[in-house]
This record gives sequence, structure tokens and C-alpha cells, in this order.
Amino acid sequence: MRRKELIGLLANKLGELSSKGTVAILTHSGGDPDSIGASYVLGNILRSLWSAEVLFRVPSDPSSQLRAFMKRLSLDESESVEQASAYVVVDCGSPEQLDEYMGILESGREVVIIDHHSTSFESFAGKGEVFCSDEYQSVCEMIFDLSQHVGYELSPREAEALFAGIYYDTVRLSVADQETMRKICHLTYLGVNPKDLLTELEVKMDISERIARLKSAARMNIYRVGGWLIATSTLGSFQSSSARGLLNLGAHVAVVAGEYEEGTVVSLRAVKDFIEATGVNLGRDIAAKIGEEMGGHGGGHSSAARAYCMEKDVEKVLLRCVELIGEMVGAPPEKLKP
Repeated sequence: MRRKELIGLLANKLGELSSKGTVAILTHSGGDPDSIGASYVLGNILRSLWSAEVLFRVPSDPSSQLRAFMKRLSLDESESVEQASAYVVVDCGSPEQLDEYMGILESGREVVIIDHHSTSFESFAGKGEVFCSDEYQSVCEMIFDLSQHVGYELSPREAEALFAGIYYDTVRLSVADQETMRKICHLTYLGVNPKDLLTELEVKMDISERIARLKSAARMNIYRVGGWLIATSTLGSFQSSSARGLLNLGAHVAVVAGEYEEGTVVSLRAVKDFIEATGVNLGRDIAAKIGEEMGGHGGGHSSAARAYCMEKDVEKVLLRCVELIGEMVGAPPEKLKP
């Protein structure tokens, strides 16, 4: 167990929270496998150990991949979560990522935040009680430790839920450490069949996503920062997917941005070598800062992050991201000729 004291404090808090009545679990906007898997198992623990009435909701709309995951788990969204007595916010790096449910932070009801992004301490300061450690690679791993701490026996389906969250948040285990892999092995022992699970959850890339990736490559600008290559591009949709594609082409860092409502959305991705060598955390050092500077918000993981900015000039946002990376690395960006 990575943080026994933290998990113990979390368990005590959840017990107190359950006594208040109905508890609503909320993910970050749109959700992801980590937040969905953690919410599913956490909800079951609250019901089983503390007899809590549990509601669940994903702010905004889950993707088709997440809906398939939720269907596999038989996890349904609840209505009227605004009527809950208390809230648990899972895997959410900033209040803005709650979208239409930001109002719960001003409702006067108790809010507990469970996260593994260090930005949560600052962004939720005074708005809720934060249980967070960036020593964890996913919230699903935190919930695994919670289940161990309280003696909750995971079912095969619950093991699948935690496996999927850990798998995707460690970039398909490519950045998993020994502690995480030990837990992955335990989950497979409990009945997870990775091939069957991932085959169902891996949605095939459709033609529109393929076109978007190719367009991002055609529009790409390349910068050299020290010994690292940063690729930037503009795209109206599939920014995250296209950023991953640019990494596969050879970039160390990829930044893809596009118009979003009244401003700009930007997705950032980086390879493991860059993160380990530079110590840059894309969520904390780039996305959170660019969001704050440009009237929005941002956050994420060390190697994957997203920001929403009120700035409408997409190229200006991209250039500022590159400048911030250069500042963190300690080398001025040099734009390479086509």
C-alpha cells in the first residue's frame, strides 16, 4: 500500500459521509476509465460497508467507449444528484471540470475530493476536503488500496473496473511501476481476462478520427527545445487522439488545439523519456498554467493533459504552450523549417 495513513483517513471520512444520507459520486467532465472504474467500486463499497444510498453522475456526456464500459459494469447514471446530502468528486483536477455541477461546491453540503493530481489541493482549497497523492498512478489504484484497508472482497467485475482504470491511466501500463504491476497481477488473479475486457473496450478508430489525425500531421509545426522535439497542430476535433498520433510520428511532446465554445481547447501528450528526463508535469506545469493565464482551467497527468482557455487565438495558445515547455526545460524553442 503506497499511502496507508492517507487511505485510513479516507476510509474514516467515507464512513462519516455515509451517515449523512444520500451520497452522490461525480467524475470529471466526460469521465474516463479511471474515474468510471473508481466510482463503480467506491459506490459498491459505500453500499456494502456503510449502507449508504449512492447516486452517480458523469458531468457532460461520456464517450461511446465509456458508455460501453458503463454498460459492461451495469453502471447507470442517476437523476437529481443535486438533491444528495453529500458528494464525492472522483479524479477531478479542478472545479471547472465539474461543468454543470460546479454549484455543489457552494451548496453548503459536504464535498470530498479523491484524486491523484497534485493540482487538486490548490484548486479545491476551501471548497472541499481533498484526499490526494500523486504517488498514485490512478484513482483506481487508490480505491484498490481502500478495498484492502477495509477488508472489502472485490468481485471479478469490480476487479475488471479497477484493472481498466489503472491500465488506461498508466498509458496501457507503459509507465506502470512495480507497485502498480503487483496490483494488476492481483486483479487478474481475481478473474480479470485482459484480452476479453480490452477487446470490448477498445473502440476501433472510425474514418473521421483517421482523417483528423492525418490533417493534424499535415498542419504540424515542429520546435526544438534543447534535445527535445515538440509538435504542434490545429484541429477542430479529436485533439487528444491526434496528439497521440504525433507522438507516434516521432515527437517527444505533442500539443494540438482547436476552437471550443468561446475559446480554445488544447490537448498535450508527452513520451515517457521526456517526462522522466525533464521532470515536467504537463498537467501541473503546462495545462494548469495556460488555463490560468488565459482565463480558463486545465490539468491532468504528467504525460497527458488538457486545458480550456478563453483566448480565441488558437495559434497564440499553442505558442504559449511551447514557451512554457521551453521555460520548464531551460532552453528557448527553435522553430524548424518545413
